[in-house]
Amino acid sequence: MKALLIWNPAAGSADFHHHLTEGIHSLERWGWQVECAATAARGDATRLARECAQQGYDVAIAVGGDGTINEVVNGLVGSDTALGVIPAGTANVYAADVGIPIWSHLHPHAVSEAASIIHTGQRRRLDLGRVQLKDGRERYFFMWCGIGLDAAITHEVRSEDTRRMGYLAWIIASIMVAVNFMGHGGRVTMGGKRRRWRLLWVVVSNGQLYGRLWRIAPTAKMDDGLLDVTVFEGYGILSTIRHILGLTLGFHMRDPRVHHERCSSVLVRTRKPLPVHVDAEPIGNTPVHVSVVPRAITVILPPRLPMHVLSHQDEQQEAVQEMTTV
Repeated sequence: MKALLIWNPAAGSADFHHHLTEGIHSLERWGWQVECAATAARGDATRLARECAQQGYDVAIAVGGDGTINEVVNGLVGSDTALGVIPAGTANVYAADVGIPIWSHLHPHAVSEAASIIHTGQRRRLDLGRVQLKDGRERYFFMWCGIGLDAAITHEVRSEDTRRMGYLAWIIASIMVAVNFMGHGGRVTMGGKRRRWRLLWVVVSNGQLYGRLWRIAPTAKMDDGLLDVTVFEGYGILSTIRHILGLTLGFHMRDPRVHHERCSSVLVRTRKPLPVHVDAEPIGNTPVHVSVVPRAITVILPPRLPMHVLSHQDEQQEAVQEMTTV
């Protein structure tokens, strides 16, 4: 097996990088041919992944957080090259949702365990979300697209702050933005119905987790050909607090000011342009059209998956071949 390891040198500590080297050596001992390519600027991971797919690599290994994974995904769409993941970022929502071990000082062997999953895991075709902006730009996402409040927060968070402060950087930015963020009138078209609400934020989910803290879309599956749309309606900080409490306590789906729909596409238009992000990466403003692309990418997942991830646990499963059998 031939793999290109695409890594963000800014993600993870010196200890993590030591364990990453060990993980690479483990793959090589198992017979893998691993080449490494570091990113230096936004967009590098997408370019490297696209080149990797064009050159016929078996696997592109994304080493970083959800932003790095998102870039690699955008380079692999439509190819036969599979995505492998070694988590190294602040949130690592995708890894947490599918059960890939996340490195920490309390879990120092997580990198080796993630490498082992790349070697022995199962290959699956998973859905992606596709965002289309008014200017014609497109971007794919693995976990979610956020519109409104949460996207405004991602605009405020700088990568150097997350490296230095971790989750604290997100908490500080969230408070600063939420205090002054008011809902805006908007139209949401989904499931063939157009509705008007005063929007705080809208989350279009492919997976269930949101920020690793909340299971925002408890019915979402990554292979069902549908997206889960959650609309949070409100006016300001009191509405925001209400929704955060609902998410935290798990009763947001019963809140009359939270609207949920499972559909293949959604169109969001607002009176005032609202920011948009995918997998915590800012990409533009409304209006925005989001649609599902069924089974658009091959990924390597743990041999034993959490039951909530897929709708077809026993279908289209292909174990990644051991090098001893290649």
